[in-house]
Amino acid sequence: MKPIRMLDLIALLRGRRRPLTAAEIAERLGASRRTVYRDIAGLQAMGVPIDGAAGVGYILRPGFDLPPLNFTAEEVEAIVVALALLPRTGDRGLVAAAEGVAAKIAASVPRQASATLAASGWHGLPEAGTDPALLRRAIRDERRIAFHYRNAEGEESDRSALPLALVYYIDSTVLAAFCELRQDFRHFRLDRMSDCHFPGGGFRGRGRALRADWSARTGAPAPA
Repeated sequence: MKPIRMLDLIALLRGRRRPLTAAEIAERLGASRRTVYRDIAGLQAMGVPIDGAAGVGYILRPGFDLPPLNFTAEEVEAIVVALALLPRTGDRGLVAAAEGVAAKIAASVPRQASATLAASGWHGLPEAGTDPALLRRAIRDERRIAFHYRNAEGEESDRSALPLALVYYIDSTVLAAFCELRQDFRHFRLDRMSDCHFPGGGFRGRGRALRADWSARTGAPAPA
């Protein structure tokens, strides 16, 4: 049982008022029903209070919380530096989220790390024509997007695509996606995108496989 999938499964069940079937869980996690049955059995064996059965559905009893994570001093320092570097992406949504994480770390660990480590937030990225938060939401929810695009030669086109990943380079931020016009993987600079919206449709359950294919064909880091 993969730790990340285990956490995703618990997060999916937490706060649900009705049971989720194995088929629903499998679709949302991009796994097979057999894997879901195995993971739930493993979590139940570890004492996680999941009630239900195959064919009926599963629900997490109220009041369950994961044990707090314990970080070493160097792990805390790594997080602090990473958070301090986030402004360089130019992604205001991530920067705001980073400030919340930093506040939680400062409240729960010694002040030394946050007081002795800092990073310049300067960046030379061009202004994004599309809000990165919208793209991150589309990637998480596996929703199809449409947008207007201008390439390096100034040629303009309307595109629809399945968004897979955001890649933050030194001089630009790029969306990796499966382009429906070209029927292939393409990389779109955010500063050349505009009028991005959700036209309807999605690719629920296909994101992980598409990212694996994109990674294999482009040499990008493999998805978790």
